[in-house]
Amino acid sequence: MKAIENVFSGTGGQIDLLNTLYGGSSMTTMDVQREEDRLVITLSAPGVKATAFNVLVEGNKLVIYTLLVSNSHFQEDDGSEDAIPQRLAVPMFLRVLDIPDFVNADQIEALYEEGNVMVHLPFKNEEQLHRRINIKDLF
Repeated sequence: MKAIENVFSGTGGQIDLLNTLYGGSSMTTMDVQREEDRLVITLSAPGVKATAFNVLVEGNKLVIYTLLVSNSHFQEDDGSEDAIPQRLAVPMFLRVLDIPDFVNADQIEALYEEGNVMVHLPFKNEEQLHRRINIKDLF
């Protein structure tokens, strides 16, 4: 890659990244609905690919975030024509939610449908919610 091509390529990537950061992308919206057997969190971010979304279960927390990833190519210092790919990840959306006791954390799943990411949090069944505790006689 010639030096001038490298400059324009890098500048174009930076302009695209800044455009996205400063208004080129719609803000992520989050909606929570209760259904009969689960909670459904719907995330919508027009123009953002499904691969940008991340859903993690960390203990009793649900972490949902999106990253805008930019790939740039820089020329090596030794004058060779080989480009070294560099990645820049910028967080666009972050929510950390407590997972309620009545949700089965092992069964949480995320689906991408019609431009939205939907996180399903299924409820525990009745046996998991209620149990009798026997009192032990210590004397």
